[in-house]
Amino acid sequence: MARPAGTTRVKKPILKKEFEKLLVATNRSLSLQFSTKEKLIRAFNILYVTGCRVSEITQFHTKDIETMILNNEFSLANNTKTKKARLISFDENRVQVEFLKKILPTDSGYLFAKNNSTIPMTTSALKYLMNAFIHKILGELYSTHSFRAGYITTAHKVGLSIRHIQEDIGHTKAATTARYITVTHDEISHGKNRIDW
Repeated sequence: MARPAGTTRVKKPILKKEFEKLLVATNRSLSLQFSTKEKLIRAFNILYVTGCRVSEITQFHTKDIETMILNNEFSLANNTKTKKARLISFDENRVQVEFLKKILPTDSGYLFAKNNSTIPMTTSALKYLMNAFIHKILGELYSTHSFRAGYITTAHKVGLSIRHIQEDIGHTKAATTARYITVTHDEISHGKNRIDW
């Protein structure tokens, strides 16, 4: 069923500039508890370098990050919105892996455990936590899903084909992947500057 008219708003992708702004704001925040800061920083980094959905990372364990670092890849199960198994592979220079090394906990356990617990947060609780902070720092046009749009947009800008990105991100249809590719307002303005008005 389609969304009612007037309920859809433009969403912006989280690209490098927005990602870095979120990290700085998280680290500098005086209102966030240490455990909340850790969760946000872990989630922001993982979403930024993998293009995952929040539902795909909620149950990540320390062992999962260790596997990613060791093997330079990770197989996601098909128990989320993506109905087929998906292989997350990282760049050959292991730059993405360096992001993961920074967030690897010293203790073993779920990365997004409920406070004072050993069980993971629900997807909706982690999304709520992240979106509240994202909206506060970047505005209402951004959300957790903006990381996915940013990942796809960046991959397209560096020359990956829609087909390659579709396979990487786990979409069934290339048209779905293409809808995520965003032209930024800076790019539009730059293009307009070249017009001979």
